[in-house]
Amino acid sequence: MQVFQVLLLILMVPVASASTAFQPLDRVEDWLIERRLDDNQDSICRASVPGPGTWFSARVHLDADDVMVVPAGLHRPDETGLEAVRDALRRCRANVLYL
Repeated sequence: MQVFQVLLLILMVPVASASTAFQPLDRVEDWLIERRLDDNQDSICRASVPGPGTWFSARVHLDADDVMVVPAGLHRPDETGLEAVRDALRRCRANVLYL
């Protein structure tokens, strides 16, 4: 029985670690909406314009207050769809079910 429990724990480790990585959830306009779960299984959601490089240094993104951050050297994207992106983030943060 103890062998079975150890095997079960070993199989669960990749699932637990995968839940801490950001997963693509939706695309709104040219923006990517992503979500990950923290240690308490609370949703952490973010939005960015996909591009090369790391999320903070090479992507236009919205900060925790949903204000656009444009890293040095990148161009500010069109803001016409920004309210739809903010709405997607609100829905992501409100519930595990993204409806």
